[in-house]
Order: sequence, then structure tokens, then C-alpha cells
Amino acid sequence: MPAETQPKRPLVAALLTDGMWSHDLANVIQVFGDSVTLGEAPACELVFVAPTERVELDHGLSARAVPLEDFPWRPDLVCVPGFTDPASSLLPQSPGGRAAERDLDACTAWLRDTHDAGAQVASLGTGSFLLARAGLLDEAPCTTHHAYAEFFRSLFPRVPLEPELILTHDARLGIWTSAGGASGLDLCLSLLSALAGPRRAAAVAGAMSLWRPHSPDARQEAFGMPETTVGELAMSDIDTLRKVVRSDLSHPWTVSEMARRAGMSERTLQRRFLQGTGETPKAWLGTQRIELAAALLEQTDLPLPLVAQRVGLGSADVLYRLFRDRYGESPSAHRRRFSPI
Repeated sequence: MPAETQPKRPLVAALLTDGMWSHDLANVIQVFGDSVTLGEAPACELVFVAPTERVELDHGLSARAVPLEDFPWRPDLVCVPGFTDPASSLLPQSPGGRAAERDLDACTAWLRDTHDAGAQVASLGTGSFLLARAGLLDEAPCTTHHAYAEFFRSLFPRVPLEPELILTHDARLGIWTSAGGASGLDLCLSLLSALAGPRRAAAVAGAMSLWRPHSPDARQEAFGMPETTVGELAMSDIDTLRKVVRSDLSHPWTVSEMARRAGMSERTLQRRFLQGTGETPKAWLGTQRIELAAALLEQTDLPLPLVAQRVGLGSADVLYRLFRDRYGESPSAHRRRFSPI
């Protein structure tokens, strides 16, 4: 990146220090870095920052980074990968390969300053330990890798930890957290959707084979997540509920039914949706329906009444009104823009 100007694209900084998990960093790279599969420039500018020019990750891997003191820009988003062993990385008295105390102090100070300057901050798995150490989670409900939940509580007893959640998002504070493993990839895709729009996030997910690709020979296939059996699912978190709802958007979902399926009150559902997505359940559902309608218009020849039925909007008139509100054009005009010449 040129040193004299702030990048024009959204700037994502991966904040690294010794002992972090390369798997989490790979999730950040796949979502925000160059996408050869997409065949186009990435939607964001990705840079590694660290207290030193090189950090040691797990399994003998290492990464080069821009030293924090030399980093001249304010990122739009900071992603913090998790630690493979939070105890050995964060406790000074622990033996072995812990990160130096001065490096941790540098990371936490930079993280606080960057967040105060307006950047959103997200942790993958046990990266939440660094956010908590920086004092960013004192008022933000958060999650972490479930295997380290009790250790987290022992270090940060006043932080409102909810380890049963997969993803959390405090829109007021600009704080995102995820549980361990693959949930970090879900978090990165949600972040990309917030930075560059849901269509871009869907394209990246499709390039990673996370969604069923549209087949030119099967024009009636719906675009979306792989089919999920709703049946008797015992849902205990918002992420599972969202997947179930997305798998059957033609169903006449109500907030009360969503709460009942998730096994919680409507009030709790509203609170957890706001924490995890920054939207109310009703607003989120509307977004999912209109985004699926756009994809069906672009990728199929389904008539408008059937598109409306497939996405749970009831009639072509409702689809027309909501589509114009969202995209500023009619469904038919949108379809023509994506039709082969």
C-alpha cells in the first residue's frame, strides 16, 4: 500500500502477536484477502500488524507484519485471531512460549486507541482474551472458545461472557466476537457483509464452496444455504436459528415462532439478535427475504409471483414495493440488468 495515503477500500488489520492460531488467521485471509477464485480485486485492504516485524504462530508457522509503531492508518476493522493456549500466552508466570509482556501491552494499548478512533474490533475464538485485556469487553456481551470459558471468567470475572453463543455483535460499541473453530469463518463473512454488502459476502462464500452454486442447467434451483432439516431441532443459539430460517424462507415466519423454535422468550430473542447481528429479528428476516429474491431474479426465470412465494413475501405486489424500497428499482428492471445480452 502507498505510504502517503489512506487506502480507498475498507482497511482490515489483523492484529497479531506470538502464540496465535494460524487457522484463525487463515480465515481472515480467505475472506478479506486477494480472491483468485473470484477473479477480481478484494473488497477490502488487508494488512498484518504486530508489535514486531515477525510473529510466531502454531506448528512452526510465522508471519511478517507491519510494526504497530510504523502503522500510519486507522483501520475500519481490526480482527484478532485466537491464542492456541491462552494460559501460556497471557500469564507471565506460565512456562514456555508466552508472548512477551511488553508485546501484549503494545497490542492492548494499540487496540484501545484504534477502537477509540472509530474502528470496529472483532475477535476469533480466544482472541477475546486480548479484547478483554484491553478493557473493550467490560460492557459488551461476548463469547469465546467454549473450552476456555471458565479460564476466561477466572481472568475477567466482570465481563458479560455468554459462551453458549456462536457469534455476538454489539452494534453500539462496534465489538464482534465468535466462538472457536469454524465460527471464526462465519464471523469474517458477517464482517465482510457489514463492510462490503451481503452480495459480496455471498460471492466470497460461494467461491469457498460454502453455499450451493447455481447450476445453469437447473434454472429453478433456489440460491441459498444447503438444505437443513427443520424437524425437531433443539436450537440453543441464534446462529442455529438463523440457518434454519434461511433454509426455508418461504415459511411464514413470525418473531413469536422464531422465539419458540429457539426455546427462548421473544424479549430474549430480540436481545440476542441485536447482540449477534445488529438487527431485530424482523429486520433481519426482511433482509434475508429480499436478498434471496434478488438472487432468484438474477439467476432464474421464475415469474414474479413465484419468486415472492419462494421468499415468503406473499404476493408480487409486496415484492415490488419492498424491492423498490431496498434497491431503488423494480424487480423486473433488476432482472433485465442481469439478463444475457
